[in-house]
Amino acid sequence: MTIKLCPIHKRNLVPIKTEFGIRYCCPMYGCTIACWSGKTSTPADYETRQERIKAHDLFDIIWKSGKLKRTTAYRMLAMYLDTKSEDTHIGMFDKETAIKTQEYAKDLIQNQFPDIRKKVER
Repeated sequence: MTIKLCPIHKRNLVPIKTEFGIRYCCPMYGCTIACWSGKTSTPADYETRQERIKAHDLFDIIWKSGKLKRTTAYRMLAMYLDTKSEDTHIGMFDKETAIKTQEYAKDLIQNQFPDIRKKVER
């Protein structure tokens, strides 16, 4: 297993078991750096994690609605972001890329799938 480091303090992140899986947090008091286990989550500060959550909330509506297959939706996102498909995981995005993903998802919903727009407006 790869050791995850806090990018600020260069300390090993500490694993904490949660109902959602293993979450890794910086041991330094007050540091908000955290990530999930696995290869599709990288350490991020609180603001970045909040933008990733918003990106997931918006983007996941598209494929969970059945309008696109999950793999197709992510391939389209990879093309939009100009990234490799295997590197297109919201849990790996920096804050700016998470915000771009939100904008892309909103635009896709608005222009391609207006019937699922109500789910976003709630």
